[in-house]
Amino acid sequence: MVLWKSIVLGIVQGLTEFLPVSSSGHLVVFSGLLKADSTLAFDVALHFGSLIALVIFFWGDIVGLFRGFLATFRRSRSHEEARKRNMFWLIVAAIIPSGVIGVMFSATIEKAFASLYVVAAMFLVTAALLFLQRFSSTARTIREVGWKDALAIGIGQVFALLPGLSRSGTTMSVGVYRGLKQEDAAHFSFLMAIPTIAGAAIFKLKDFLQAGMSSSALTEIGIGVVVSVLTSLVAIGLLLKVARKGKMQWFALYCVTAAVFTFAAHYFGLI
Repeated sequence: MVLWKSIVLGIVQGLTEFLPVSSSGHLVVFSGLLKADSTLAFDVALHFGSLIALVIFFWGDIVGLFRGFLATFRRSRSHEEARKRNMFWLIVAAIIPSGVIGVMFSATIEKAFASLYVVAAMFLVTAALLFLQRFSSTARTIREVGWKDALAIGIGQVFALLPGLSRSGTTMSVGVYRGLKQEDAAHFSFLMAIPTIAGAAIFKLKDFLQAGMSSSALTEIGIGVVVSVLTSLVAIGLLLKVARKGKMQWFALYCVTAAVFTFAAHYFGLI
C-alpha cells in the first residue's frame, strides 16, 4: 500500500473511531474506493493509534479507575474511592457481553464485512439511533450510572460489532435512552472504548506478529498510527463539544448520506 493511502486511512480511522459514524464501515468503504489492500497488521496498528489517543485524553480517568480497582481490596475507603471502584466494575460489566460475543463469533462477524449492502444498512440504523436521541429526557450524570445502565449499554455494544453500526453511536444512544446527558453518555462510552479497543487489538496480536512485513510496510504502519493518534484526539474533543451542546443528532444526517453513497457506489461498481 502506497504511503498516501496509509495517511488517508489513518485519518479515516482516527476521525470515525470516535465520531458516531462507524470506523469499521468507513474503513471498508475507503479501502474499496482507494483500492487499498488494508492488511490485518495495518488495521490493528490503526486501532492501537486510537487506543493511544484515548489513553492520552483520559489519562486522569484511567488513573482514577486503577485506584478504584485497588480500593476493591481495601476495607477502609473514602467515598470518592468507593465511587471510582464502582465505576471500574461498571465498565468491566459493560464490556463483557461484546467481549464474549466477539470472541465466539469473530469469523461470522468478519464475513459480514464482505457485504457493502450490510454496511450501508447499518449506517442507516446508526442514523436512526442518533436521531431518536432528541426524544429522550436526559438529566442524569455519569456519577449516576448503575448496573442496569451498564448492562444495557454493554448489550448495545454487542450489536455494534456489525460493520457500519457505530460503536460510540450505539453505546451513547443507549445511555441517552437510559436518561444520561449526552456528554455523560459520551464520557462513559469513551471509558468503555479503552478496554474494548485494547482487547480487540490484543485478540488479533498473534496474527499481527506473524505477518511478514517489509521495512516499507513498517513505515506505512508507523505513519498510519501517528496520523490515527492525532486525528483521534481531534475527534474525541469534537464529539465531547457537540455532546455538551446536546446536538448528537447532527451526525444522523451524515450517516444517511454515507449509507446512500455506499449503496450507490457499490451498485455502480465503484467499490
